[in-house]
Amino acid sequence: MSVSDIVSVLTILIKVGSEIKTRLDSLNEASEDLLLLTTNLQVLLKLFEDTENEDIIKTHSSEFVNIVDILQSIAQSCTSFAKALGVEPAETTTATQKTGMNVKKVVKRVWNFTRIPVLLAEIRRKAEQLHHISSTLTISFLSDIRKHQRKSSGKENLKSSVAKSTTLHERLLDLDLSTEFANIDWMVGNLMNECKHLEQQLQEATLFPDTSIVQDYQAQNPEGASFWKDRFQKGRLSASAFRYEVMTLKSNPTPFLLFAMSPHHTNMSLSQQTFYVSWARFVHEVETSFTLKMIPTGIFETGNLDLVRLQGSRYSINQSGTRRLSTIRPLWLPALRSALDPLHKGYVKPQDYFKLIHDSSLSDTLRSLALESTGYGTLVECERASGDLALPAAIESPSAHIGWISAQIVAVPTPDELGIVTGREVMESSGDDLFAYFSETARDVHVHVRYLQTGQIERKSISKQVRPIGGISVGAALSIRHELGSGDHAWSCDLHITEFKACQGGEYIIAACVGSTSVVFSTRPLKTSFDKMLHSNDNSSSFTIPEFDYTLLGPSKVFIHPPKVGEKVQIEYDGLWYDSRVTVVDGDEIEFVDWENLPKKGETNITQAQHGGEADGKDDSNLFFSEEQLTQLGKGTRRLWRPWRRNIIRYDVRPYRCFHVGDTIEAPVMYPDFRFHYHVTDNSQLYLPARIVDVQGDQYVVEFSPAFSVHSWWPGRMPKGKQVDLVPGSDVKMENPFDFNHVTLAMDRVRPLIAGPRAVLGVQSAKPSGWSSFQGIHLCELEDLLDGSLWNHDRDNERAGGQRGRSRFANEE
Repeated sequence: MSVSDIVSVLTILIKVGSEIKTRLDSLNEASEDLLLLTTNLQVLLKLFEDTENEDIIKTHSSEFVNIVDILQSIAQSCTSFAKALGVEPAETTTATQKTGMNVKKVVKRVWNFTRIPVLLAEIRRKAEQLHHISSTLTISFLSDIRKHQRKSSGKENLKSSVAKSTTLHERLLDLDLSTEFANIDWMVGNLMNECKHLEQQLQEATLFPDTSIVQDYQAQNPEGASFWKDRFQKGRLSASAFRYEVMTLKSNPTPFLLFAMSPHHTNMSLSQQTFYVSWARFVHEVETSFTLKMIPTGIFETGNLDLVRLQGSRYSINQSGTRRLSTIRPLWLPALRSALDPLHKGYVKPQDYFKLIHDSSLSDTLRSLALESTGYGTLVECERASGDLALPAAIESPSAHIGWISAQIVAVPTPDELGIVTGREVMESSGDDLFAYFSETARDVHVHVRYLQTGQIERKSISKQVRPIGGISVGAALSIRHELGSGDHAWSCDLHITEFKACQGGEYIIAACVGSTSVVFSTRPLKTSFDKMLHSNDNSSSFTIPEFDYTLLGPSKVFIHPPKVGEKVQIEYDGLWYDSRVTVVDGDEIEFVDWENLPKKGETNITQAQHGGEADGKDDSNLFFSEEQLTQLGKGTRRLWRPWRRNIIRYDVRPYRCFHVGDTIEAPVMYPDFRFHYHVTDNSQLYLPARIVDVQGDQYVVEFSPAFSVHSWWPGRMPKGKQVDLVPGSDVKMENPFDFNHVTLAMDRVRPLIAGPRAVLGVQSAKPSGWSSFQGIHLCELEDLLDGSLWNHDRDNERAGGQRGRSRFANEE
């Protein structure tokens, strides 16, 4: 911690202490102890702010450790005080709320009174500690100032002599000193030998890195190799920053650790040396070496609403934004550690470093990690809110924005949007805002998203207004589509999502399983492309992952209501489900044909039979198909649609996608955007909760809540069949498909109901976070030997002079 850091911390603590004292006065509690603490902090602040004391402060840097410890404990005490004395932010309250709020205030006031004596006693003890150490430092500083003033007059005369003595000292051990007196020569010789011995010990305590360690990577990535050599392979480096492994090939093949081994060590005839760079040192070098550039940043655009509508969005994206790494650590530090030190061993291996950056620069790699962590370019769904760009006045209402709509994350959060509070913000705040920074309430994270269908950019809360696209969530049931050689397709058995990851450009990588069957595949839930949509570069990680289409399944695994003739259902053959059409319902049984190979219009006698034509018993037995058609379609194909009536537990007939009458779903609606452009149900990306009330062939009749009709834009407020202008002033029209709160939709347009937001950034898994690092193939014996080479050197030294250590495999015979 530097002097400027201490000054900043002192300033913040003084500000918090003053606010606490004010609140103690309002509670009629003694605050003299806090006043003494504030006074001591102000004395220290003046001491550190004086630039003339800079040289003297450096001579007492060891005392800073005590000061930092005390300041840290004071900060913790102030935080406890802030939480005890904090009040709720001022808000507009109604008369009915005042009674409940007054009761809360009384309870909180009583609780504060019970805690204040304990907190004041702690503050008193901290104030005394700080008073003692500040008094000692002040006396010591005054003494150093007097000495400094006495010596300042002759300082110029000493400069040349100091320079000469430094040069002489560097060459002193190489001089051949001799006199005519044997005793003096003997004494000088012993002194020179002792100095050489001390110099050798100093060299052994200093690392002289072997630059050949990264030569293999020099051709692959010159820039990455240059950073490693410049930061971690300089001429001399402190041993505390590294773990330095030496593998001896002399007598014992077991590796052991030497923390400070020089390549010139005489006892090492043959060795292999490897750097293990300290994780903390690596992070420090990275943070101080790079500033991320070309970071997309959301900017709020001021102006009247008409101008905003003309621009198409309330926000714009600055593609030339910059970020200091220290201000956005959540976006890159966890991802970097997961790649370089997943087991938190505290060091970084060069091979892992070069594997991470591959053929890119480290700055580009860090930028990619930040973009990936923030979900840049991933497709999500966002809940529309009242703060969204307002609809036209003719259909605008206070709560007109409802439902979830497809969107894409298009910017990287700023430190403020990440919930990070800087020291400057603390010093500029006061009152309730200041105390809110010390509360335990987790700050939210906000991202900028672009609605794919309307193009507007909005700012959304990650925890409250964002979820994966298309109903994807851990635990959801799905079937994978398999293309058959005949050109047909079939669906897999039911799988449940155990893990998924949203990637840039709309790709999702999903892991799903059931029983012993598991599969990992990539997919694109949204097949449609939109203007200004961000597309990903080729994702090398997905090249080895097969790509499949999928469909989410509903809750109805069996029929509760009888299927209808002409209804689309699914039939199971050999573990695969095939889309089929019901042709006959006969009690507990149905007859069906393949959905894709249906006869064309005019090839059946259904119309003739319905009108009482020449259809007779023979025609009825043939299901109104000709003999040739029955042969082609598979005559006599029957299944039980309710096998439980015959005590059979085999269920090989189910509703299409396991949705049927009575199921609660999410369905698309026709809606207008801020430009009064209508988006029809066939391609609408706005979904609302609904319920299936009927099935007609390959369509569902769904029913929305009648409460939605309160909104002026709701299409059910217009008569069904009315011509609607999709674009104002154009000839493109569409009949209104809504009958108040009912509409008929294609079966593939509905999906299971998912209430509320869901996690989407990073890898979402049913397993606890981080467990994947410990799974799979691990050569534990080899890992134990390598770890022993790092951490068991002291134990090996103890055994060197005594009996041999016991073998770790002694009991494994």
